[in-house]
Amino acid sequence: MLKRTLHIKFGQLADHSLDYICGILQDTRTTTILSLKNLSVPELDWQYQDGWNTIGALLAHIIAIENYFRIEFVEGRKLTDEENAQLLPALDMGIHLPKLINKQPFEVYINQLTESRELMLSALAKLNHEDFTRRIEDYDEETGCNLAWVLYHMAEDEIYHRGQISIIRKLYKMQAG
Repeated sequence: MLKRTLHIKFGQLADHSLDYICGILQDTRTTTILSLKNLSVPELDWQYQDGWNTIGALLAHIIAIENYFRIEFVEGRKLTDEENAQLLPALDMGIHLPKLINKQPFEVYINQLTESRELMLSALAKLNHEDFTRRIEDYDEETGCNLAWVLYHMAEDEIYHRGQISIIRKLYKMQAG
């Protein structure tokens, strides 16, 4: 059974700061998965109004963001055409939203959330302090950013979307009576 550990383990990776961010990422994902209990396909695909995000679309977005960040910022390479085609709808959402309403069962999302996190943690395990703190020419033209901030931002984004998912679930239950 999945359970939050409530402890961040240090000494597992090349640098304690990497241990710390991996602990945050693991807890964020565990909490997200635990918050998704008993979602039905209709609940995953339900829209409050046309153009609104669905729970499934938000989960697809969380998964796509993690894969994108791993490829671009951790692995340091550009997306292939195939990866771009696969990830773009969930990265951008908006006009792509109808493609993200696809009647997938809850377990598919859980498997994808688990797989994307495992791939990220595996990629992070190969890094050192210099990789984690090097300047990346992105987000801010003047200052750039570093991988530490990128990963913090990724966790922040997931937590933000988890809040949206909670609101959508409440709206769904209200309309279902």
